[in-house]
Amino acid sequence: MIGAAVSMLALGALVALVVAVAAQPIGRTLGLMDQPGGRKQHQVPTPLVGGVALVLALLPALLLALWRAPAAETGMLVWLLLSVTGLFLVGSLDDRFHLSAGSRLLVAAGLLLLAIWQVPGFAVSSLWFAGQQAPWPLPGFWGIGFTLLCFVGLLNAVNMADGKNGLVIGQAIIWALVLWLRSPAAVVPIVAATLGALLVLLPFNLCGRLFLGDGGSYGLSALFGLLAIHAWNNSAGSMRADDVAVIFAVPVFDTLRLIAWRLLQRKSPFTPGQDHLHHHLDRRWGWPRPLPTVLALVAVPNAGALLLPGTGLYWLGLSFVGYSLLLWRAAAPGGNGHGS
Repeated sequence: MIGAAVSMLALGALVALVVAVAAQPIGRTLGLMDQPGGRKQHQVPTPLVGGVALVLALLPALLLALWRAPAAETGMLVWLLLSVTGLFLVGSLDDRFHLSAGSRLLVAAGLLLLAIWQVPGFAVSSLWFAGQQAPWPLPGFWGIGFTLLCFVGLLNAVNMADGKNGLVIGQAIIWALVLWLRSPAAVVPIVAATLGALLVLLPFNLCGRLFLGDGGSYGLSALFGLLAIHAWNNSAGSMRADDVAVIFAVPVFDTLRLIAWRLLQRKSPFTPGQDHLHHHLDRRWGWPRPLPTVLALVAVPNAGALLLPGTGLYWLGLSFVGYSLLLWRAAAPGGNGHGS
C-alpha cells in the first residue's frame, strides 16, 4: 500500500503540474477566470483552475481504490467521488455564473446529506472527547443533522479563508499529512494524490499564477471533511472528536467569529467584508509574510495531538489561544502598515 500511495502522490503531482502550466488556456476555455477590480487585489485575469487540478489528480487514485476495495467499501468510495466532484461542480458554477449564497449552499448541503445518509462511515453517531469514559450518543436524525451542520460549517470556513495566496492550499497540505497518518490504508492513496497535487499547486498559487476558486475550496472541503469523519469512525477509539476539531480549528474559529460579529451588526453572515484573519494580517504585515505563522498555528497543534494521543482538547485550546493572540496582534491599533 505504501508503494501505491507514493505512486499516487507522484501521479497527482504530475496531473497538477500539467494543469498549472496550462492554467491560462484551461481557465479561458472553461470560463473560469477571476477578473481584477473591486475588492480584488490582483492586477490581471487569473485562472480559477486549482479545483480542476485537484479533481483530475484524485480520479486515478479513487479508481484504483475502487478496483482494490472489498465490496463493503465500494459504496463509501463511490459516494466520496460523487460528493467531491459534485461540490467541485457547484463551486465552479459559482466561479463562472456567481450563484447566490443560498442556492449554492442548498445544493451543496443536499449532496452532502445524500452521502451521509448512504454511508454510515460519513456520519457522526456519537461524540467522544478525550477524558470521557463513554461517548455521547447522537442517534438517528440527531447524528445526521449534526454531521451536516459540521460539513456545511467547514465548507463555509474553507471558502471564507481562501482570500490570500497560499493560505488554504498551505493548510490543506497539513490536513493531508495528518489524514495520511490517521486514515485506513485503503484511502491513503487518495490522500497521497491530493497531497501531491497540493504541493505542486502551492508555488503557482503563491506567485498568483492560479487560484483555487470556489470549485477548489468546495471540493477540498468535501474531501477532507468526509475523510476526517471516515478516519475517526475507523480509528477504533484512538482518534477522538477533539482530534478532528484540531485539524480544521483555525479556519473554523475565524468563521465562527465572523458569523457572530456580523449577526451582532444585524448583517447576513454571508456579507462580504475585509475583517477575516487574513485581511488583518495583510494590513498589519503585508502578505505572504504572516503565512508561515498561520501554518505553524495549524501544524503544531496537529503534531502535538498525533504525538501525544488523548491530548486533543489541550491542543484545541492552544489553537484557540494562538488564533486569538494572532488576531489581537494583527488588529491592534498603532500598527505600521507593512513594516516590522
